[in-house]
Amino acid sequence: MRATALGIRFALELCVLASLAASAAHLAVPILGQALLGIVFCAAGAAVWGTFLSPKRKYEIGPAGRLVLEAGFFAGAGLILDNLGWPALAIALVVVAAADRIALALIP
Repeated sequence: MRATALGIRFALELCVLASLAASAAHLAVPILGQALLGIVFCAAGAAVWGTFLSPKRKYEIGPAGRLVLEAGFFAGAGLILDNLGWPALAIALVVVAAADRIALALIP
């Protein structure tokens, strides 16, 4: 059961990175700029996630800090998706992320 929740968690992390790339793709800049910004946005998001939230993180910010940062990532991704005109996808992402967080907290 925990393996399934962790698999869902990984898919959600990829969704966050995809939302960052989508935000870059909708900027009013040339296509090359959009591609470069998409790479930068994804790399920055992955770097922050890996540094503070991954199981092999370099810095410990405590459970409350991780929860706040994680919630910020998923809420931010939801806001990006809503702003891009995909409100149903935004709601689904946030609801699944919250349910997965609860499942991971309850499953030993």
